[in-house]
Amino acid sequence: MVKAIVYNSETGFTKEYAEMLSNKINVPCYTLKEAKEKLNRQDEIVYLAWICAGVIKSVNKVRNKYKVKCYGAVGAFPKDDNYIETLTKSNGLENDKLFYLRGGINFGKLKGYKKFIVKIVGNVLEKNNEGKEGSEELIRLFNEGASFVDSKNLNEMMEYMKK
Repeated sequence: MVKAIVYNSETGFTKEYAEMLSNKINVPCYTLKEAKEKLNRQDEIVYLAWICAGVIKSVNKVRNKYKVKCYGAVGAFPKDDNYIETLTKSNGLENDKLFYLRGGINFGKLKGYKKFIVKIVGNVLEKNNEGKEGSEELIRLFNEGASFVDSKNLNEMMEYMKK
């Protein structure tokens, strides 16, 4: 039985999902730091974390410390099966269940090189996709920021957890 939701959030989108999920399944949610103090090794958890350059933050720390029921990767891009497969492989989660949760970009909370990198990605996307149908939302996201957090995005994970 899942004892807690553990999360690692950079700009708040993952925290929002963790709190929503916590309320839905009636278990506490903790930051990764808080979990060290509140949970025991091998407690069953759900782990949610943000993605940076294809890496789910602190996934190896969590995998080696807790029994993870499933993982939630929070990113800015639209949900795509190929991207989820790539994330699964690049993070060594082939034997685990990974869900993708669309978060967003919050420039007000990004700092230093992370903000700089996101701006560069936005410029490249704009240059490579100028005038292409369907690219406007992504270009706007990387230029202005946006949130796509929605409790409906947790439905698939919730169904999995009921099993």
